[in-house]
Amino acid sequence: MADRGPSPQESRSRMGLGVGLALGMAIGVSLGSALQNWALGIGIGMAIGIALSVAITSGGTSRRPAEGEAEDEESEDGDSLPGEPDADGNRPPR
Repeated sequence: MADRGPSPQESRSRMGLGVGLALGMAIGVSLGSALQNWALGIGIGMAIGIALSVAITSGGTSRRPAEGEAEDEESEDGDSLPGEPDADGNRPPR
């Protein structure tokens, strides 16, 4: 396994973790210095870093539709949007 390169998902995961934690720690050290409370600043920075890591890691993935959601819902006649009046001016019941 060592002779093969990492998959794109693994590369994105590693990059997201590294970049997120690095930015979070930089923000944390800055906050700690400004607030004169290193523990609080680094704690806030770690939380920001984890949030950035998750955002960067999952940024390129597509969301699957929920079980009840349909991808393309069409009305009966197919040419009007749901809730809009049809050609005769009649609105669908709510």
